[in-house]
Amino acid sequence: MIAEILCVGTELLMGQVLNTNAQFLSRRLSALGVSQYHQTVVGDNAQRLEDAYRLALSRADVVITSGGLGPTVDDITKRVAAKVAGKELVLNPQAEAHVRGRFQRMGRPMTENNLSQAMFTADSTLLDNPHGTAPGAIVPMGEGKVVIHLPGPPNELQPMWINHAEPWLQERSGNVLVSRYIRIFGMGESNVDELLADLEKQSNPSLSPYCSTGEVMLRATAGAATKAEAEALLMPLVEEVQKRLGDVIYAIEEDDTGSLARCAVEALKRRGWTIATADSLTGGMMASSMVEIPGASAVVKGGFVTYQTVSKTMLVDVPAELIEKYDVVSAEVAYAMAEGARKRLGTDIAISATGLAGPDGGTPEKPVGTVFVGISTAGKTEVLPLRLNGDRKRIRTLTMKHAMNAVRKAAEAVI
Repeated sequence: MIAEILCVGTELLMGQVLNTNAQFLSRRLSALGVSQYHQTVVGDNAQRLEDAYRLALSRADVVITSGGLGPTVDDITKRVAAKVAGKELVLNPQAEAHVRGRFQRMGRPMTENNLSQAMFTADSTLLDNPHGTAPGAIVPMGEGKVVIHLPGPPNELQPMWINHAEPWLQERSGNVLVSRYIRIFGMGESNVDELLADLEKQSNPSLSPYCSTGEVMLRATAGAATKAEAEALLMPLVEEVQKRLGDVIYAIEEDDTGSLARCAVEALKRRGWTIATADSLTGGMMASSMVEIPGASAVVKGGFVTYQTVSKTMLVDVPAELIEKYDVVSAEVAYAMAEGARKRLGTDIAISATGLAGPDGGTPEKPVGTVFVGISTAGKTEVLPLRLNGDRKRIRTLTMKHAMNAVRKAAEAVI
């Protein structure tokens, strides 16, 4: 099965909206084992959209659209698809009931143009949208090909895809796919590739690398007639990856939603520890990354944003003379920040970070990217010195990730 993503909206072409839908759908299709060779973004122009449909249908079995299902004149996705299929749009009673009911629950009057959201070809299979007014649909296009219409807002598209479109596709793929997502921190992509090059050449099971800031993720996937058979193919590959890479692997999961912060929070929960943060150059990123995780309130007691020098003394009791002697960007200050935050909030562990994110402020002795991360527990306090590179955003993000990894390791350490 070959699929193609067709994202509709002039706002995407102009860069006013980031096209996260294509990224989401690409990952889900890949996990399903559905091939994808092209993606297209087209503006709200009927002729260009028609051309895009015809081209996509000439080379794919399934064309997945996002956007253009709303009530305004530029929402043309369904109308143009119907034209390509040689069909008419008609009012679907089920869709009409959904649209009217949605407005009633919102307590808002419905204008007549909203009924366009209930217009579909007679042979369309509706996809429920509990989060918005526009239902989606699976539309037969002839010769066994279909168009799957999805709404544009990600909070509507993602559950519709997961709950309705994806099971429909999986049922027709004739194959059960099982994946594991192997998350790596502390080893670069080229080193990972060198160690795993022979494994990446396999087709079933397969191993594919993906990179983000400071991290590498491997997706290991196997396909078979049953889940048990796929698991039997997959697990020897996962075990071999573990053997070759060792402790730079921080998580092996069944989905790709993991993060260092989530692993840190989960490790703290298992240990029964609470944590405090003292953010300087990260400006609150360490605490923020953890509280994005559901249930983080069980472990995150609080934090301090000690951005200026004086706040380090006022909030986490770093002696002014220590800063004067060693400089604010130093191992000694990171050490004192972590100890001060832990004692102030009475936590089991605290993490601190101070450094130079740039672009200015560096010296030959302490260039931009010089960072110190402090980790304090009741038993000991340590400092992790870092030499990071990149722009300001990258240095701050990498600092946060190193801090979360340090928390994870400390919480998982054998007593």
